[in-house]
Amino acid sequence: MKTGLYLFYHDLRLEDNQTLRRLSSQVDRLILAYCPLHTLTVPSRAIYNAREQGPARTEFVEQTLHHLGQALAPYHHSLCCIDNLKTLDELVGVHDITHLGVGHQHGWDERMALAHIKDRYKAIELIQDHDHTLFTLAQLPGPVDELPSTFSQFRKAVESELSVDEPLAAPTQLAPSVPVRQNLYLQDDASTSVLTPWFAQSAAHALENYFATEAPSRYKETRNALQGQHFSTALSPWLANGALSARLMLSKLRNYEAQHGANESTYWIYFELLWREYFQWLAIKQGKQLYCFAGANSAKPQTSFYAQRYQAWCQGNTPYALVNALMHELNTTGWMSNRGRQIVASCFVNELNLDWRYGAAYFERMLIDYDSASNYGNWQYIAGVGADPRGGRHFNLAKQQQQFDPDGEFISRWQGEASQSDIDYQDYTGWPQQGVTHE
Repeated sequence: MKTGLYLFYHDLRLEDNQTLRRLSSQVDRLILAYCPLHTLTVPSRAIYNAREQGPARTEFVEQTLHHLGQALAPYHHSLCCIDNLKTLDELVGVHDITHLGVGHQHGWDERMALAHIKDRYKAIELIQDHDHTLFTLAQLPGPVDELPSTFSQFRKAVESELSVDEPLAAPTQLAPSVPVRQNLYLQDDASTSVLTPWFAQSAAHALENYFATEAPSRYKETRNALQGQHFSTALSPWLANGALSARLMLSKLRNYEAQHGANESTYWIYFELLWREYFQWLAIKQGKQLYCFAGANSAKPQTSFYAQRYQAWCQGNTPYALVNALMHELNTTGWMSNRGRQIVASCFVNELNLDWRYGAAYFERMLIDYDSASNYGNWQYIAGVGADPRGGRHFNLAKQQQQFDPDGEFISRWQGEASQSDIDYQDYTGWPQQGVTHE
């Protein structure tokens, strides 16, 4: 009797899931589990509690798991939960697991967790595929260790040489389920939701609803806005947790272009998917360097850590009204526009002179669309230690406010008035500064 165990993590879907299909076809019975892999090992980044997440991010994951559970019901399957090695050991031992399916990972902690699993269960056959990216490792134009040092080089290579496979439909059937004790119970209580209405829907509905509008045809003109209806695709949360595959999103984009015509804006959606793709493979190439202060470079940024400045930034209590409004939005909803992320990250690094890793870690805690590769890759980009030939980005905050919130509507909506208190009433160790008082 062959028994398979599938670990869902950043692939919370049935569509375009080659790993699940392969596992199900090779076993007589099947257990499906949600397993946040980073909880199985000691985190490599100890500057924060890796399991501590903001309420919006927690709710979004639970909501997605609820939708996945509904999709599994017709297959007579349900999800169980594995969030520690003891539970994993029990499932493997009690049910005599012979095959283990789990998608390839790009984050360092997740890759270390998989290496630990491989070593721990040597007799179990491991089944893996690349379900989180547009391309597989074998499709890349060269070895991942030789990945181009800039996005432009990568884009030119893949656009001229590669085509993206069509996404797979959901399987027609799965191997029979096995009853387990660790069933995942999720309370579906919308009355206490902190998610905005757009993010309170399923991935399938969000994908259909966006491409049912004309917004893709003007995406390039609106993508830098801070707010508004369909100014962004706003599909990144489902891409991040895998409820939506990048291949399926691209397929939907191509269908839209076939019906409505392709233009620079629809191309730019593909362009952004390629940026995401580049960061995924760059994370593989860099390994743990993705989370290091100097990144892949030898020169460290001229920044440090100031406890008061960091707390002021997190709480939206800085001297910069637009930054404060953006942080209030993040803390309330778990979301922020792409332009907003660049603005607050630039402020963090350049105005507050803080260690970029702490800003990246705070985003990790709060963002509903947190993706390890994209998050840390983008922060490296701003800090000048990543894939940016120009050595970082420093935004003029006054100019950004005038350009993207000239009437102060966004600042007013999110109560982003500039703080009048001294940003440095404590030094970098948290001790009060001489001659500065603070009530």
